[in-house]
Amino acid sequence: MRIIDADGHVLERDIPWADLIDAPYRDRAPRAVKDNRGFTFIMMEGKLTPKPVGKACSFVGAPRSRHPQPTTGMTDPVQRLKDMDLEGIDTAVLFGTSPFLSLPFVEDKDLACAVARVYNNWLAGYCKADPRRLKGVAAVAIQDPVEAVKELRRAVQELKIVAVATPPISASKKNLDDSDLYPFFAEAERLNVPVCIHVGAGDGVPAATERFDHPLYTHAMAHPFEQMIAALCVVCGGLLERFPKLKFAFMEAGCGWVPYWMERLDEHYEILQPTVPWLTKPPSEYMKSGQMFYAFEMEEKMLPYVAEFVGAERLIFATDYNHSDSKFPHTVEEVMQRTDLSDGLKAKIMGENAAQLYNL
Repeated sequence: MRIIDADGHVLERDIPWADLIDAPYRDRAPRAVKDNRGFTFIMMEGKLTPKPVGKACSFVGAPRSRHPQPTTGMTDPVQRLKDMDLEGIDTAVLFGTSPFLSLPFVEDKDLACAVARVYNNWLAGYCKADPRRLKGVAAVAIQDPVEAVKELRRAVQELKIVAVATPPISASKKNLDDSDLYPFFAEAERLNVPVCIHVGAGDGVPAATERFDHPLYTHAMAHPFEQMIAALCVVCGGLLERFPKLKFAFMEAGCGWVPYWMERLDEHYEILQPTVPWLTKPPSEYMKSGQMFYAFEMEEKMLPYVAEFVGAERLIFATDYNHSDSKFPHTVEEVMQRTDLSDGLKAKIMGENAAQLYNL
């Protein structure tokens, strides 16, 4: 069967930003620095990203009980292809790490747009090692919707990128159903590329940033709770009605939250339907539709149930290669060895659904 990694990562930390960025921004270009513990971060706008300590801290440098196998594949596409062969992955869809995940929270919108252009050019170059197997996801400065539209168009039409990423909220505190973002979603729909909701565990993730300074708490909270908020805005905000051909994917939060959220939103829709007159059916029907996809975790015990409840066509496989919580090189193996999943279900969730999502 065809295996598609719907969410693997590259590491853009060592891009020569100052040499490649537009001239007015060279003195403020992202740069790699080490903190006082010796861990490498990106310095941008005078701040380290991901945030190393304090409220909304990342878990970079936190003591860990396991790590993925070390590899240079996040920066070297030739090694990446070897790693994909080792796992049995045919195609990998590539998200960035830092500053990719922090870009929507850069306060200087012009700087964010300049960083996005450099990153997307670099990613396109990385994918040229094998364009059939390596597929890029664009970074755009969602805090500047007008420029985000322009960069998305360039990334898709000129760089052959297959999707665009956005967090559930931007530096300008706009939720995904804010009308200022409609032109961005309209362009993604016109270009026939999905919008992938992806967060990092750090600044810009209100579910975690305003409460915790512990890496376990921050990381555990950031992904599922922000994805639930994003799904709320996409569904109840009427984005699927307004953009009926646009697809959304929800990454790195597992899939166990989806049935609960479907029932929770349906309950509120039953009581408060007059407040959302733009919806033509219960939220669960939208969440089961061909416009919504959810990345699962390999070990989720609820996976067979979710596939039945939500629909087997809605789930996509993702390795999170090669972040510290990835299980590389055993990601494919862990799913394929499961005895509670039929071969037909494995074929869908390991590749067929991602091919539909990304038009591969």
